[in-house]
Amino acid sequence: MTEAKKPDRLHVDRKDLKDFNRLKDTDSPFAGSRNKDVFLAAMVIGYYEGCRVEIKKKEGYFLETYLDPEDSALINALAVSEEGHLNVLLDKQKVFSIAEEYATGGIRLLKARVFGEEYGSYAKKLESDLLRAYEKIAKSQPEEPRGFEELDSRSILDLIKNGENDKIEFKSSLIWDYKIKRKNKLMGEIIAKCISCFMNSDGGILLIGVDDDGNVLGLENDLAQLKRGGLDGFELHLTNVVNAYLGKISRALVNVKFEKVNNKDVAAVLAKKSPRPVFVKRKAKKEFYIRSGNSCQPLDIQDTNLYIQDHWPNLQG
Repeated sequence: MTEAKKPDRLHVDRKDLKDFNRLKDTDSPFAGSRNKDVFLAAMVIGYYEGCRVEIKKKEGYFLETYLDPEDSALINALAVSEEGHLNVLLDKQKVFSIAEEYATGGIRLLKARVFGEEYGSYAKKLESDLLRAYEKIAKSQPEEPRGFEELDSRSILDLIKNGENDKIEFKSSLIWDYKIKRKNKLMGEIIAKCISCFMNSDGGILLIGVDDDGNVLGLENDLAQLKRGGLDGFELHLTNVVNAYLGKISRALVNVKFEKVNNKDVAAVLAKKSPRPVFVKRKAKKEFYIRSGNSCQPLDIQDTNLYIQDHWPNLQG
């Protein structure tokens, strides 16, 4: 018996394909958008209006690889909201089917709103609808600890089991590069970026010694590179990394604790929200990062200025 093929794309109903493509015409606010953007908008409108329709004839519309982390988070959130439990995330086919059926239910509503004269300036209204729909989905999720202090009180093993999210990040190492199998200064820069994006957002916890899939690697390879050994040496090296890339004043916002997981040492780096913007210093330039979903994202100069104005309005120039 052949193994079932894992889903790698999202579908629309063949009968709705013209409606999906119509929304990308030049007279539409979706002109120039990708297929996945139209799909997600239809999905959210369908969910918001409670319109879920089974697909009769599937037509592949876009590959899963085109989804950003935020897109995937929204699709997963919708599935959990619909099913009422997190176990649905173990069945990607089910998750995709729910998204596809709401997109099928929402496509005609979306088309009517885009081209309906009574809708006026649709772009702004769509933005409002999507925001309300997202909030509706988010509120229906099983409650997870969100506060920094509440996260801090949980064991590292518990944090690993819940996976990466907007407040939890996994990194394999601080010094040792598993890809090239030797120490690499770039690893410290990567850690600094991650810490800064938590400080520029709402705080978070970086687990070092855990790979992207949640496998515990431990700190053994890192510790072997240190002149001053042991966990004290590891924390000192981390302090030097923070001081070098983020500035000494930022170190006060960082706490470090260690726990044994599967008989291996793992470091939890707790980065608090900063009262001021935190930049990553790289040679002659500075970079600004924020936490977006379960990833660290850089902002350009214009977006950085806007973000700072929104998040630290009381700062003096």
